[in-house]
Amino acid sequence: MTNPVHYITVTAPDGEVIGYAWAAVDADDVEWINRRASSSSAYDAGTEWYGRIREARERGLTPLGVLNLLSHEPGVGPVTEAAGADAVEELARVVTPADDQRLLAQLDRDDAEAWRELAEAFDALTDEDRDVEWGGGQKSPSGAIHVPFPMYSEGVYRAVHALQGVGAVTSEHRWMDNPMPTLPPEGGLRPADAVRAATAVVRGEKFCDGTIDEALKSGLLDAVVASLRAWYADPAAAQPAPPAVARPEGPEPRRLPEQDLPEPPDPSLPMCRFCGGSPAADVAFRAHRGLVVLMGFRKTDGPMCMTCGLAVYRALTTHTLAWGWWSPLSLFVFAPLTLVRNVLAVRRVKQLPAPGPGMLGPRYDPGVPVRRRPRAYIALIPALWVLFMIVTGLSGGV
Repeated sequence: MTNPVHYITVTAPDGEVIGYAWAAVDADDVEWINRRASSSSAYDAGTEWYGRIREARERGLTPLGVLNLLSHEPGVGPVTEAAGADAVEELARVVTPADDQRLLAQLDRDDAEAWRELAEAFDALTDEDRDVEWGGGQKSPSGAIHVPFPMYSEGVYRAVHALQGVGAVTSEHRWMDNPMPTLPPEGGLRPADAVRAATAVVRGEKFCDGTIDEALKSGLLDAVVASLRAWYADPAAAQPAPPAVARPEGPEPRRLPEQDLPEPPDPSLPMCRFCGGSPAADVAFRAHRGLVVLMGFRKTDGPMCMTCGLAVYRALTTHTLAWGWWSPLSLFVFAPLTLVRNVLAVRRVKQLPAPGPGMLGPRYDPGVPVRRRPRAYIALIPALWVLFMIVTGLSGGV
């Protein structure tokens, strides 16, 4: 049984779907998937979106908080629920008529000479050209085996160059992210699929020897050229009905009601470093521990909401009141200075309104005020001792 996921759809300014950001209900991170049939510019934009997701995660937002925050940006759809990750991956495989048209736009209809060369090059292919011989494979005296490689004829090379000449081999089809096209049972190819096949076959040969040979033997390369020639002769007649848009299996995706989602924080306002709520003030609270010889200092700073900031103030101030007096410098300098600085900082926190919903987790519990904490009254010991010394000194002077 698949777990439900939440996702957002990211589109380019021209309406092309770039990809999808999604997260499972119990996940601790957000995933990104590019739409496979998207343009090269959309793919580059998807790389930028992946970086934006990482930046949002570094702010400490929960996965759902990231999706909700990004869903308010231009070109991004609402947070939607799907049956599982497979449903989002199926959406990423959808091919639209606009995708087909973008590939056909790569073909150069104005270069009549290139199209004539394409027709003549493939019409001139002989059985000997198609019966590709392979070299290599022999074992050298040292024991090494030479890797086999196809030995294409000049006619095959001419035909491949002709495909490139009409624009059928294009970077707009990301062939490495898509499966190799196959010849349908009926034997024909849609013109856009012919561009996809030509790109995958020709460019695939550089990474896997024999890709062109296999396409020749299966009839795929002939189907590619036949489809392209028919499109060049009559684009309208050669363009069959667009494929039905694939839909993920299972229940229809549903948009999550707004009340189910935490309201994203205003990006212009700092968020609390502990709970993710806002508004928050950028403050620093300190604690001091004074021993007979050694001294310790502690500082907690960053944006804090009213609730978390008050909790940090009370904890560090209580620590200083209890342990900040047990050396001469601590008693007369560092402990009093730490307490004063904390009082000034907490005034900024107390001026904040109550924070909105936190997106990082539960916020700190401020607990009881400092004056109601017994440890805070340990400070009376050095205070009474100083008072005793002052009184004794004055009495001795008299």
